[in-house]
Amino acid sequence: MNALEGILVLDLARRYPGAYSAMFLGDFGADVIKVDPPGTEFPIPFIDTHSEEFAAHFAPDRNKKSIVINLRDEAGREAFYRLVKRADVLIEGFRPGVMKKLGADYETLRKLNPRLIYCSETGYGPDGPYASVPAHDMNYIAIAGALSLVGAKDGPPYLPSNLLADMAGAGLHGAIGVLLAIQARERTGQGQIVDISYIDTVISLLSYDASFYFTSGRVPKRGETHTTGAVAWGNVYLCKDGEYFSLGCAEPHLWANLCRALGREDLVPLHNPETPEERQRVISELSAIFLTRTRDEWADYLRDKEACTGPVLNIDETFQDPQVLHRKMVVEVDHPRLGKVKQVGIPIKLSETPGSIRSVGVPLGEHTREILSGLGFSEQEIASLRDKGAVA
Repeated sequence: MNALEGILVLDLARRYPGAYSAMFLGDFGADVIKVDPPGTEFPIPFIDTHSEEFAAHFAPDRNKKSIVINLRDEAGREAFYRLVKRADVLIEGFRPGVMKKLGADYETLRKLNPRLIYCSETGYGPDGPYASVPAHDMNYIAIAGALSLVGAKDGPPYLPSNLLADMAGAGLHGAIGVLLAIQARERTGQGQIVDISYIDTVISLLSYDASFYFTSGRVPKRGETHTTGAVAWGNVYLCKDGEYFSLGCAEPHLWANLCRALGREDLVPLHNPETPEERQRVISELSAIFLTRTRDEWADYLRDKEACTGPVLNIDETFQDPQVLHRKMVVEVDHPRLGKVKQVGIPIKLSETPGSIRSVGVPLGEHTREILSGLGFSEQEIASLRDKGAVA
């Protein structure tokens, strides 16, 4: 049995982050149908995102079927409505007002299906002074305050890929919100809106730093807090081979273990020096030490020393790491034409109803005919819809 067996999800998110939310639901048994408009673009430099190979490797599209419907066409919209009547969840990531113009907003769809859970993932939320302002991940984390904390103390902020607002922010919170709404529907019988704002979710991820700010009134800045490199025990050090090594010895006993392993027991009392100058001196001492060996030599040497340490791996190395492989966080999935394709694994491990990758992503519209047939459309009606450009 799958945890979400029998739940039908409509994914209108155009790949991600809403698609990432839907991926988790599909991994645990929900039937997920990607609903894309004709001519959907997903620009990534140097990659043909319309290719079968990209679709097969793109994890957020796994365990999903694909239909192309033109919601600007009346016949296409009517076909979509027929699908909505059967759905449990809809996830969309359009700017506020777009779904209303398409006749696919919550107020319209709830009349067709009062049990529908409608997850809307928007940048700044559906209302407020920024609601209609266009933006991407780096803009949300900038305004939310997260970007100010990433980077070297005396340098510019660094962009941490799209990990925060897109994936950890909207993507994960969207999935959580949908699951909460499904649970609530078990009690009330009614659907509801799940309102997910990228900027809200990033601010939630900042709960740790925000708590210190609200308590002390001091503004946390990169390179000046114990989570951004201000202390020797929580830092990243350059090694002999030009690679980096990380320390996270927050607890005094872990710091003591590290110092003994490095032959510097004299540094044990300097876990948290009182002055910035003294803190910098300890960082300089460790910097000189870590330059004496390569990253992997330090990793091998310190692994059994009961100190929180780890090599800074590049992503190709991550997917060869024995712990990552043991946890099945890179998996090979069978593809009917491409053979074995690799994907990121499933991070949530349930003992009784585990997730599974039952199918990989497919080119847009791969299941249009199958889905429409399941909705009761005849072959002649499907052909007519295609001719009109209502579906593809």
